[in-house]
Amino acid sequence: MTEFTNFFTKNNIEIKNKKFLLAASGGPDSVALFHMLVNFLPNPSKQLIVAHLDHCLRKDSYLESELLQKLTTAFKIKLIEKSWPVALHPQTGIEAKAREFRYAFLAHTGKKYQVDYLLTAHHGDDLIENILLKFIRSGDVAEMNSLQIVGNLDSMRLLRPLIKYSKDQLLEYDKRNGLDYIEDETNFEDDTLRNRLRHYVVPLLKKETNHLVENAYRFSESAALLSDCQNSFFESLILPIDFGKALRGKKSDLINLNENQLAAFFDYLVYKKWHQRVHFDEIRRRKKATFNKENFQLIFYQDYYYLINRNGLTPIDSKKKKIKLDEKFSLNGKEYLISHDKKIGNLVGYFYGVRTDFLEVGSLPQGSKLRLADGRQTKAKKKFAENGIPLILRPYCLTIWQKENPVYVENVYQNQEYNANFVRYNVYIYL
Repeated sequence: MTEFTNFFTKNNIEIKNKKFLLAASGGPDSVALFHMLVNFLPNPSKQLIVAHLDHCLRKDSYLESELLQKLTTAFKIKLIEKSWPVALHPQTGIEAKAREFRYAFLAHTGKKYQVDYLLTAHHGDDLIENILLKFIRSGDVAEMNSLQIVGNLDSMRLLRPLIKYSKDQLLEYDKRNGLDYIEDETNFEDDTLRNRLRHYVVPLLKKETNHLVENAYRFSESAALLSDCQNSFFESLILPIDFGKALRGKKSDLINLNENQLAAFFDYLVYKKWHQRVHFDEIRRRKKATFNKENFQLIFYQDYYYLINRNGLTPIDSKKKKIKLDEKFSLNGKEYLISHDKKIGNLVGYFYGVRTDFLEVGSLPQGSKLRLADGRQTKAKKKFAENGIPLILRPYCLTIWQKENPVYVENVYQNQEYNANFVRYNVYIYL
């Protein structure tokens, strides 16, 4: 128990009057953690809640529920249970979906019972397997450190107090304390990469050193420190701004970054904004204007760079529609309001035109022309280029017409004709 209690001291985890939610499966690891918590917390019957999700992946999964009911009843601990309906099981990617459903259940339970800490029974062998898995699949140090010792899930702090324990130590703990548990038979199969690493690779590594868990923990801490340093450096830069369907920044803000730093910076931006791991390695090797990685596109155009999540690009509504002033309207996945008055919201532009209560809005068709102050017309694509708007984003720029003439194009153009009777129109966006 010394290593267990040290975890809370080292990480400044307050215990008194705090609520703990244990994610339990009925396996040897979560049973050991349950027993440790019951003997560690000052008032476990009031401080501890156990949450169990039956994934309905095995016929005998009901045995886990029976065991947890027996354990929690014996110690007067509240047990919350839920099942993952078979109808919701996907044909592919079931592990990822199961994890997603499980953490949604835990987040909901934590919020409902105003929990301070969520605890999982991940241990040192899990950490080793995770490092090896991520090394094989991506080699990204940030991903190899995804099993953090202390993290967050919604409003709860996520704790993994068993991370310095090996699997063998937990099995010995259960045996010493006479604890029953359920073995998941699928853990003995070789159908997944994780299981093959567990059965064949990790045992070989353990033969080479008695400090494998300790070394994995040290690696994880070092990786976390390096990641924090890198993120702090990137946060010190001038970051891109939200630009409708993209992030936009100035190329001049990146002038002091080398190619390796540049690639890592864009990886960082994607993860920060969309919580996906991608690697723009091509930047290191090729000089070009556009880079595609999975569902993301990086564009260098004129004085700007753009990061676009193509999954967020909604179908273009090519038809004009009539809207009323001072009423919100949606167009191409964005919400706007146009008014003569000042409103609460993000003012993205304005123009002057004939007073009216109704306007036409839509996307500017290709080949359109815009009227200049001297009465001549210019091609809209020239104005888009002057303002650094790449082709893929142009249809998403709000266009407003009066009397069939464009009087406003978002981030590009405003009516240049002058008339003493014109009034000002303010354009607001609500993202």
